[in-house]
Amino acid sequence: MNKIWAELNKTMQTQIKKKDTYEAGINTLFDLRNQLMETLISFNEQLSREDFDAIPFINADGYHSKTIAYSIWHIFHIEDIVAHTLISENEQVFFRAIIKNVSIHL
Repeated sequence: MNKIWAELNKTMQTQIKKKDTYEAGINTLFDLRNQLMETLISFNEQLSREDFDAIPFINADGYHSKTIAYSIWHIFHIEDIVAHTLISENEQVFFRAIIKNVSIHL
């Protein structure tokens, strides 16, 4: 996460904890999400399939040692959790589609 995104995330977390700044926190979250989506769209336009498989910082700790494809999957899995578990209070797409289609039992 770059510094701008980290600051937006920190601001959003502070805002949503208070009733009087909750709506501003939602707006900050949407701003952060829009910036992330713009970056993901640019990845799709600019990167090759091999780039998505690459591990840019292979010996780094944390998410720096993951492939770009995994990092993108992780972003959308978090969105799935937030949208379905926290907001809609229904089953995540991950559980509904992937788990059932590949017959994984958790």
